Amino acid sequence: MQTRTPTLLHRALWYVRATWPPLMLAAICAVSALAHGSAWWIGLWLLGTLTLVLDSRARYGEFRELRHSVRVATGLSGEALARFRAARSTWCSRRAALAAAQAEGFGVEARALVASWGYKPWNVFPDRAISSQSPFLRVGFWRSVLGLRR
Repeated sequence: MQTRTPTLLHRALWYVRATWPPLMLAAICAVSALAHGSAWWIGLWLLGTLTLVLDSRARYGEFRELRHSVRVATGLSGEALARFRAARSTWCSRRAALAAAQAEGFGVEARALVASWGYKPWNVFPDRAISSQSPFLRVGFWRSVLGLRR
């Protein structure tokens, strides 16, 4: 008889799978901090690393919430679809949403939905990143990155 209780390793693998974009960027920042001799640059790189680690935790929370919604809806419909659509504007959120759908067995449907919206694998910047409506200039974006918005 197989149990559905996830092991620590299983949860860790899903964590990495759902949050690899900010984790990868955090690792790059950490290595960059080691490569610089100036305290000013080291501080900036470490601040970037901390921000990306917090973003990783926030994306994992998003992954867990969306996974639960997909499980309850038994697919990408209703509230699960609304949450999935809400997660489409940034690379990190899209990755967490795709991982949540994959974890519940709806990965093919989720990838087809993302492709139908016109997103490609190289779309890493948030929607409208280079415009006057850039999310980088919005408090809500940074609250989401730091995991302060629920």
